[in-house]
Amino acid sequence: MKNTLVLALALLLIISGCGRKKPQPSVRLQQPEGRFSFVTPDHWSQKKLAGLDFIIVSTEADFGTRPNIFVDFVRTSGQVGSVVEQTVETNRRNHPSYTVIQESPFVTASGLTGVRIAARRINKSKIPLALFHYFIQDADRTIAITCTCAEPVKQKYAPLFDAAMTSLESD
Repeated sequence: MKNTLVLALALLLIISGCGRKKPQPSVRLQQPEGRFSFVTPDHWSQKKLAGLDFIIVSTEADFGTRPNIFVDFVRTSGQVGSVVEQTVETNRRNHPSYTVIQESPFVTASGLTGVRIAARRINKSKIPLALFHYFIQDADRTIAITCTCAEPVKQKYAPLFDAAMTSLESD
């Protein structure tokens, strides 16, 4: 429950634009708590919010919401499939409009495997959101990252999200 509240607060801050930093060129972003990194989209901002272990990457609002890359968690896990099932179940319970559209295998350029889920839900402002969950297996842990944008502009952002997640490397 605490994690859900922290996540909701972080997403609210992202959407409202609080704590924005100047957009930066594409860089390999080292996540301080996760022992992994990925290449950020060009000219996106990075922000470390109090109470969160990971740096959030986002850009200017498009269709009423700020597209972003948010590290949900890094958890010791034997099977990525069980983590996927638990996460989908939690999202369905917390967001009645949450629907999984597609689930597919995912591989990073460095050879890490996992699952990519495309989903949708309606936020409190009645904006339809596209969510792209990436569950990446790394040795004995699962890295879970959610990328979000407004659904009407998902074709613009999905390739950026895929490129960032494909670049993920374990450190």
